Amino acid sequence: MSNYLIYILGTTAAAFTLFLLLYLVRHDRKGAVTALTALPLCVILAFALAKLSYVILMEIGNIIEWGEWDSLSDMRPKTFCFVGGAAGVWLGVLLSARLTKNKPAGSVLDTFVLPGVLLIAGLRLAETELGSLGTGRYIEIPESPNYLIMAVFNKYGEPHVAVFVWEAVAAIAVGLLSLIRKEEKPGQCFRTAVFRLCIRQILLENMRSQNLKWGFVCVEQLLCAIIVMALTIEACVHIQKQKSMARFIPAGAMLLCIGAIVGAEFLRQRSPSRFMGMHGGYLIMSAILLVMLLIYRSLVCQLSPSLPSGQESAKG
Repeated sequence: MSNYLIYILGTTAAAFTLFLLLYLVRHDRKGAVTALTALPLCVILAFALAKLSYVILMEIGNIIEWGEWDSLSDMRPKTFCFVGGAAGVWLGVLLSARLTKNKPAGSVLDTFVLPGVLLIAGLRLAETELGSLGTGRYIEIPESPNYLIMAVFNKYGEPHVAVFVWEAVAAIAVGLLSLIRKEEKPGQCFRTAVFRLCIRQILLENMRSQNLKWGFVCVEQLLCAIIVMALTIEACVHIQKQKSMARFIPAGAMLLCIGAIVGAEFLRQRSPSRFMGMHGGYLIMSAILLVMLLIYRSLVCQLSPSLPSGQESAKG
């Protein structure tokens, strides 16, 4: 556990150092103050919301019925909600922009994309210290050194899919894609990055052997799907070329895709075919998620580009 905490502290320090440097290289003093202000806010809010969201989602029934509050003091990593913690980081960055009057706040969030994906990647890689928490199913591979990108070995020498490594690599890929920016309104780069992160987590969360569940429903997978829908609806609302209800057709298509993922998961779990249960189901889900990415990309292309700096200042 101590090594895990060291990983977390080191990753957090690295991410917010990068956040600070991105402003310092631009000689942006106000931005640097924002980055320094964001650090304590993000740490406090991420911890609080990760724990609170877990308690609300997983333990509220026991609290109401039995008055058991032990879950609030349980500091085991599996009693925290990663999506809740990510929401706390977002809120911390947003509040720091408001407190330092750094406008527009969307530009601050855009700057935080790279530090944010670094933070996510580091936190996921830290799960190498948590045994089987971040791993997937048992796999058979030839006797060889540990291929970390493929598998990690438990204390019995059994190889399991290193899902946490895949999550880290996917987060870094999202960060690299965010460097390819078009003329967009402030905050859109951040929204697109969040959308991509949620899309990849919808698939990878399903592969984890241990996760938050309501029966057979993966809670954080569901939370990611809700965020995806919220971002899609928000983009539909801001399409300037259309004012009719027809502009919400992409949101309807996105909802159908989410339903198709549910169907693919049901098929994966119930199919007698070993291929479908192990690979085919995930291939189908990946194809559907690719369609969802294309739908959102087409929406973003229809949004109005960013305003000139003078107009942004006036609106901010």
